[in-house]
Amino acid sequence: MRFFQSLVLTCLSSATFLTQAASFQIDKVGNEPLYQSILPVEVYQASRSHHLQDLTFTNAAGEQVPYTLFEDEELHPQSEISRNSQMLVAHPVTESQLDNAAALHIQLNQTGQHSTVDIQTNAASNTKKFAYLIDAGVKHPAFKALKIDWEGNEGKLLSFEVLASDNLKDWHSLGSGVLIKVASDSLIQNTIEISGDDTSRYLQIRPTDADATIIKQVRAEYLTVRSADRAMHVQKVDFIGREQDQNNHVINLDFEAQGRYPVQYLRVELPQLNTVTSARFYVRNKLSEPWQYLTTSSLYRIEKDGKLRANPDVQLNTTIARYWRMQFDEANGGLGADNPSLSLAWRPHTAVWNARGNSPFKLNIGDNPKVVNFVDIQGLIPDYKIEKVLQLPKANVGIAMDENASTSANTSRHKQDAWSTAPDYKSWLLWAGLALGVLLLAGMAYSLLKTDNQEK
Repeated sequence: MRFFQSLVLTCLSSATFLTQAASFQIDKVGNEPLYQSILPVEVYQASRSHHLQDLTFTNAAGEQVPYTLFEDEELHPQSEISRNSQMLVAHPVTESQLDNAAALHIQLNQTGQHSTVDIQTNAASNTKKFAYLIDAGVKHPAFKALKIDWEGNEGKLLSFEVLASDNLKDWHSLGSGVLIKVASDSLIQNTIEISGDDTSRYLQIRPTDADATIIKQVRAEYLTVRSADRAMHVQKVDFIGREQDQNNHVINLDFEAQGRYPVQYLRVELPQLNTVTSARFYVRNKLSEPWQYLTTSSLYRIEKDGKLRANPDVQLNTTIARYWRMQFDEANGGLGADNPSLSLAWRPHTAVWNARGNSPFKLNIGDNPKVVNFVDIQGLIPDYKIEKVLQLPKANVGIAMDENASTSANTSRHKQDAWSTAPDYKSWLLWAGLALGVLLLAGMAYSLLKTDNQEK
């Protein structure tokens, strides 16, 4: 009987160990009642619930303390981008005329809120290579991008540089880019991003190629709300397979995420230089589920004039998924024999929690607790304002404290933990212990019966 009791206790202790999930030490400095902590990647990898619903904070006594979660956009609303745009008139001028500013005579004609530009020149042109001059006006917002519509040159790569000046004499670079248009109009890259917050009056769009290019229309975009550069988590996902349909020339590349990441951006690195293509993106959480379409995006990786240019990150509505698919159609540029890499990016959550009790404090996640002490922010800060949250002292979330929360993103155990429901090991082991106890009792009864028969 003692052996049976010992066996049951061993089962129960094993169940406690197996249901234990990730715990992270919190490095708190001071004795303030409230702290803010930015969640690291490992928290998302350990969680077994979408939107971090299995997260708790505890003190040294193991008591839960109240907390709330903020998405990055809630604490930093200035990171929300709103773009306006305006049409600009681009005047073709030979580069030799632009290089001789004394020969230029520019007349700004006011017509309501718009302006036109009269350009006269007394200089003889010694080149037929055109640049395009824009008078954006004496006062205007800082442009962030130029969208260009041009004539002809389908199927050809065009490289441009954007210069700026306030006096037509001293020019400085605002950036450079490439324009791409294919004959079917299925792929167009027509944007040149502007670096910095320049508000110069004059802009010059200068092709870097020798061939003349006719610009038909230029639309300038500017930000009504400045975008803040916020830190992002970026995680490369595992490539798990490639399949190609020989009939319709479609290539599917499948990937698996290592955690329940709230993905906001996709970062694709194409393997071969001078690749111009497009891809469709799909997701699903189970292999048995159908693929769900997300978006389509142009992709390119081009080396031009010694500079490497690649497509920006693909922006998404926040998406949590285990399996990700990139689909390429050879009719839209194809891919080649090598596979691209895919990384998932998002801005992390911030937890605001009450440091009630004694240190050390821990962040626990992944064990599906029956009670989670999650509260509304007014429960922690009655007169809540964003500014008050941002002024709270910061407490860093350290590394995981047990082997089940390995920081390695590539272990099979880690992926299984993140994407499987926490097994009820305790119930399983209790039933196994009960079954074993029944077998032991049956064995003891059989032994007693056998002994009794032998005595007779």
